[in-house]
Amino acid sequence: MKNKYLVVAFLLLIAATTVKAQRIGGGLMVGPAFSTMRLSGNDTTMFRPDFTGGVRIALIPEHFIFGAELDIIYSRQGMRTKKGYDLSGNTIRYMHKSHYINIPLLLNVYFRRWNEDDEDESKLVRLRVGPQIGFCLGGSDVIDIKGKKKQQYIAPWEPGTFNRIDYGVTAAVSYWYIEVRYTYGIANVAKNGEKSSNHVISVTWSDIW
Repeated sequence: MKNKYLVVAFLLLIAATTVKAQRIGGGLMVGPAFSTMRLSGNDTTMFRPDFTGGVRIALIPEHFIFGAELDIIYSRQGMRTKKGYDLSGNTIRYMHKSHYINIPLLLNVYFRRWNEDDEDESKLVRLRVGPQIGFCLGGSDVIDIKGKKKQQYIAPWEPGTFNRIDYGVTAAVSYWYIEVRYTYGIANVAKNGEKSSNHVISVTWSDIW
């Protein structure tokens, strides 16, 4: 129940920003993503580098410090384990890859008001925070034994694989055209009952028009 009240309060705050918003802008974002999965009873997971990219639609508050933003992002996520050894002494590493369409709804906080000389956001430090929902498109499991990889593709509608819906909280700091973003997953990723959640750090080139 408490979470519902927090969501309602956040949506009301987003709605309040529209009163001061001056225009609607759009932009692109693209860059590397570093993701991992926290698994219950497993502390060997590591971040795996990949790619993320998408579009932004924002309410730009040219005379206020609060704005709002809706993103639609394609995100390649997953995790990898540390190198280990099998019973024959061969090096072995397990990797998990997944593909998501993520949609965060963010409150934008500008650290100062816009000046008349500001043509875009690039000269303003921005903090973005809010909830995110994700839709799993599928993925694959990869086992690397002595440098030889075996890959098995997985669809989210198959029994015992991924949950189709993911959700969490996103926070980001932006300056100039660079944004560092972290998403903390709350939902259970897998259907097999083991507690697992996504965690993603991205560093993107991001602009707004």
